[in-house]
Amino acid sequence: MSLWIKNYGTEHGGLSGAEALAKAGAVVGISQMVALLCAPVFGWLGDRMRRQDLVVLAQVVAALAYLSTLLVSDPLGPGMMLVAVLIGVGEIAAITTAGPLLAQQAPAAVRGSAFGVHTLCGAAGVMIISALGGALFDAWRPAGPFVVAGVFSLAVACFGLAVRRRVTARAEADVAGEAVPAA
Repeated sequence: MSLWIKNYGTEHGGLSGAEALAKAGAVVGISQMVALLCAPVFGWLGDRMRRQDLVVLAQVVAALAYLSTLLVSDPLGPGMMLVAVLIGVGEIAAITTAGPLLAQQAPAAVRGSAFGVHTLCGAAGVMIISALGGALFDAWRPAGPFVVAGVFSLAVACFGLAVRRRVTARAEADVAGEAVPAA
């Protein structure tokens, strides 16, 4: 986002590099502040919704937020600030909802390993999105990285919709790794 705003500001907005970066910092700062403020909302929702449904909702919100960058023609205009707010909400939604679902489903005996694989997959996703998004930024348009993230979020949401009925919360004893008495 910073590179997009900086490039546009210096090439089309008549700004110096420092001025363009300052504008970019303000937009990114707003996005991250919104993310920080919305994190408790998704924690609250996690206590009131089935966790698999919340993950699907979060991925849809993230996809819409990232794909909304396609509507931005002037990243120095007010539309970019709205998109930045949406991205903040979508980003934190996607980040904060997967962990509780994983904690609910993974038995205690393998929970650390499950979270390790979760983190590894997240890092791989960041690298893939960065590579594809960077190529699209250069070859197509600056919204390219966001479009890649949005498409991946949509794919995760679709997968989540396909399997959400098969996910049942594990009994606390089962999650803790204890034997669950047969009914």
